[in-house]
Amino acid sequence: MFIGRKRELAALEDFYQRDGFEFPVIYGRRRVGKTRLIQEFIQDKDAIYFMATEQTAKEQLRNLTRAVGERQEDSALQYAAFDSFDRLFSYITEISRDKRIVFVIDEYPYLAKAVPEISSILQKYIDLEWQHTKLYLILCGSSMSFMERQVLGYQSPLYGRRTGQLKLQALPYYEALQFFRDWQDEEKLLAYGVAGGIPLYLNYLSQYKNLEAAIEGEFLSISGHLQEEPLNLMLQELREPAGYNSILTAIANGASRQNDIATAVGKESGRLPFYLNNLMDLGIVVRKQPLESKTNKKGIYRIADNLYRFWYRFIPACASLIAIGRGEFAWKKAIQPHLSEYFGPVFEDICMQYLQYQMMNGRIEELYLRFGSWWGNNPAKKREEEIDIVCADDTDILCGECKWKNEALDLPVLERLRERSALIQKGRKVHYALFSKSGFTKSVKEQAQKDGILLADMEKLML
Repeated sequence: MFIGRKRELAALEDFYQRDGFEFPVIYGRRRVGKTRLIQEFIQDKDAIYFMATEQTAKEQLRNLTRAVGERQEDSALQYAAFDSFDRLFSYITEISRDKRIVFVIDEYPYLAKAVPEISSILQKYIDLEWQHTKLYLILCGSSMSFMERQVLGYQSPLYGRRTGQLKLQALPYYEALQFFRDWQDEEKLLAYGVAGGIPLYLNYLSQYKNLEAAIEGEFLSISGHLQEEPLNLMLQELREPAGYNSILTAIANGASRQNDIATAVGKESGRLPFYLNNLMDLGIVVRKQPLESKTNKKGIYRIADNLYRFWYRFIPACASLIAIGRGEFAWKKAIQPHLSEYFGPVFEDICMQYLQYQMMNGRIEELYLRFGSWWGNNPAKKREEEIDIVCADDTDILCGECKWKNEALDLPVLERLRERSALIQKGRKVHYALFSKSGFTKSVKEQAQKDGILLADMEKLML
């Protein structure tokens, strides 16, 4: 079952329907679903699909020859090999002169590592040959830094040749929920809080009857697919994984400012930016600032990937229980009692996605330009205040409050939101939105109807 990615598939199809040479580049973090997207796109097309692996140049050429040979009319090539990439690409030139052929090189960084001159060879064929064919070339890769610098970057031989690019992001929550059709609504949202929008992880969890069984089976068992997933990915992407593990554990457990993180991991604050920048390059950590803030001093760090955030928050502390096969005890004692607290920031992210979805579909009139949250000083009360959701432009601002609690949201919450919104209004028209797991009191509903306040409970968030 293929879920979501309608816009991405439509973009690839638009390129395909054009008459001449096309060269989109697809990239994104590991496990985000790049290969699955490509497979869905090429399933009804004449395509050559090649996934590079960590092999020698000779082996890469041999395997690419076999990929070419898998096209029915080229079956004789399956057990032969071209003696150079030049000859192979010349062959592709000939078969695509008058026929649309999709040529995919997946995990391109592995091929480039084995054949350092491959980008220059591709440049030559794009410039001299393929521009005059119907070839549809796709380069895809998981190494974000390589794809951005060595394929899309100014110094790459391929710079300026691509006709489009797709940086694949995690699925939004409302598409992720489709993996859990038979689960209760609350557990669907919590599953997104555990796995984020990564299709592979969502698919693993969806094989179970409920969230408890999924977490016990995938995280709290030595045979679980996700039991060591973050550690394995860190080993693939980074040197000194122990230092990064300590930093992620500190952030997952509440350290958000650089000094606090340094104290938690026992490192000098000045040494942290190197590690934090690498984690941000991988999309694992994000640095957030109050929306419209004019200073960088208030920035905080958060784990952007839900799986990493969940794993580093809970799993290391459960290691001993997992080792002796007591995953069910780890769930009941170490995870379940703290899950609502853990989910609070995830709920804020879900609510922001809900607002953006409504804007995208024309259900909210204002089209805001800036999105985020806000925290700062309240001079009247001499304390720091925060607003969960802020959407803004030059004339309007929307402020929102998100409550993941087992009680209906009441009027005092709305009054506090009005008060805090005045701190950042700056002469703009203010709109309000309230989000509540457990709905709203009668008085809030009446006030919302009177003042045009957006209300969204869990049922509405299911979209």
